[in-house]
Amino acid sequence: MTLFSALSIAGSGVDAMQTWIDTAGGNIANANDAVPPNQPAYAAQTTLLSPVGSPIPGQVGSGVQATVAEGSTTGVLAYEPNNPIAGPNGEVRVPNVSISNQLVGLIEAQTGYQANTSFMAHAVAAYQSGLTIGS
Repeated sequence: MTLFSALSIAGSGVDAMQTWIDTAGGNIANANDAVPPNQPAYAAQTTLLSPVGSPIPGQVGSGVQATVAEGSTTGVLAYEPNNPIAGPNGEVRVPNVSISNQLVGLIEAQTGYQANTSFMAHAVAAYQSGLTIGS
């Protein structure tokens, strides 16, 4: 693995973590979106991370790829009789989104993002040092 390929790998990590951050942010923003009980709720999204390149343990891969999977629109019924869209039993359908899980995911994604950008900064410094050796 060269330093150039390592930069590409770290770049894929930055992209994947940004996707995770965006997905968690969307889930948090829509966590309280209530709908009438007979309508589908917001489908929480999940970021799936998968290796790119060699899947053999101990082998260097080519980075990480993020895909976003849609969850179920079933949601959960919540008793909110004062909500203007509540059904005859006083229930509304809300997304099945755990704010605490989303916030933990945000922290994980932020840590991964910082690690990848830190590596990229160190790689750039190593490139610059290598360029000054010959001068």
